[in-house]
Amino acid sequence: MNTTTEKKNRRTRRSYSAGEKAAAVLAVWSGRRRTARVCRELSVNWGILRSWEQRAILGMRTSLGDLPGEETPTPGGGVLGKRLETLLGEAEERPAMALEGLAQVEQKE
Repeated sequence: MNTTTEKKNRRTRRSYSAGEKAAAVLAVWSGRRRTARVCRELSVNWGILRSWEQRAILGMRTSLGDLPGEETPTPGGGVLGKRLETLLGEAEERPAMALEGLAQVEQKE
């Protein structure tokens, strides 16, 4: 296969703005859309959306000054529901890993 044909067959990578990423994450967290539907609409892998969610959690906790050892309140069946509770729990369990992962994602972009 020659290089011209290879270039035509490659998919171009779509870049999403911070607003688009936030809207996608909030649509899933609020229950307005299912994860699979958002992934399909944006043509992204589930892992990409998951990384956006993790970055959103880390960003919120960082900007709101979440202190180590401080208990993070959970929505308890509120509007954001179980998905956000799971992500908050994971963020508490692995804060160092989340920071490392964020650094790696930022280097790729």
